[in-house]
Amino acid sequence: MPRPANITLVLQLHARTTIRPIILLGMIALIAITAIATAPTCCAAPGSGNTDIKITVNELTPQPVGPGRDLVLSVTLDNRGGGAARGIVLTIMPDSPIILKNENDRIMRFEKIIGYGARVETYLLHIDPAAVSGNYEVELGATWTDDGAHREQNLTVPVVVRGEPKLMISDITIEPETIKPEDTFDLSFRVSNEGTGTASMAQVTVALDNLSSVPVGADTAIIRKLVAGASERLSYRIMVSDSAEISTHTIPIVMRYDDESGGNITSQSSIGINVVGDADLCIASVRTNPENPATGDVMTLMLQIENSGHGDAESVKVTIDIPFDGTRTAFLGKIEADDDAPCIFNFRATESGDIPYQAVISYEDDLGDHKTIVDLVLYVGDGGNGDLLIPALAVSAFVVVGVFYLRRKK
Repeated sequence: MPRPANITLVLQLHARTTIRPIILLGMIALIAITAIATAPTCCAAPGSGNTDIKITVNELTPQPVGPGRDLVLSVTLDNRGGGAARGIVLTIMPDSPIILKNENDRIMRFEKIIGYGARVETYLLHIDPAAVSGNYEVELGATWTDDGAHREQNLTVPVVVRGEPKLMISDITIEPETIKPEDTFDLSFRVSNEGTGTASMAQVTVALDNLSSVPVGADTAIIRKLVAGASERLSYRIMVSDSAEISTHTIPIVMRYDDESGGNITSQSSIGINVVGDADLCIASVRTNPENPATGDVMTLMLQIENSGHGDAESVKVTIDIPFDGTRTAFLGKIEADDDAPCIFNFRATESGDIPYQAVISYEDDLGDHKTIVDLVLYVGDGGNGDLLIPALAVSAFVVVGVFYLRRKK
């Protein structure tokens, strides 16, 4: 039987009033769950939340640092998260010229750094004395766990090492090896930077002011840049004066250069050279007694030996080969530079006419042994009876060579 219309309307109104509270309660529950999930961490329980460790440098002194010096590095491990970081391991790994003075500090372990907490660590480092100028690095790494997850943070700390340059000379060559007054020679050597820093605008001067030598060309060479361990070869041409003393001379080498801090450094080395003396013997004059010798006369022949060289002549000896009986050799010993000495020969003239003969001069100087032969002619007149002895002898000598100077040794 059909339901009356008024009863149907009442049932519909009852259903609507029953569903609305249920829907309302569901919406309230959903809003609450969402609010709890998105609540700020500051409202969370202590020890919960994410971790975020950062490594920062507090101190790095001195900078720049020199080789052989100590270096202090202080860092902070800062937990910028609200959660506690656990099982922290901090490792330091410096470049090879940087030495960690306490090896126990290479790996450091910490149990925990609380949320928003921090820990400061200080390292004492040492720079190798042989370290050259340059930019080096110290690597720092931190690892930790965050709710069972492994996390890490790294930091590179730049370190500037500034060394000191030190210029020295080596590999010296002198050409020619034998140097005499008035000679010109080439001097070369290698300039090396034996220090740990870079040398700039190096002026290398051959200081000849107080020596009897002058440069042929520039006396100063410039090296714009010479890093540690590098070298450059320099050459100079020098002329020795005629008045140079026969002795060992010291040539100062003055080096002026800038270091990396802009300071100026001056150093000096020296090179020794030996100026040797070359004797130059010649026959300055020839005389006879008597002036006009004749056959059968006993006569004296005197040769004046002169040293026109720069050095002393030692062990001087003069030998003649005149075909007469008498003295043939004269020993003069030493003749100093710019000095002379006579050598005397006595013999009996046994034939007349132009008598050719040779004078052989032998001597030693700083360059070694020398021998020079000079051709001469002696004129002897016809004196009749060659067996008569005349107390006053007359001898005449004619020199056909002209001026008997030996070639100057150079």
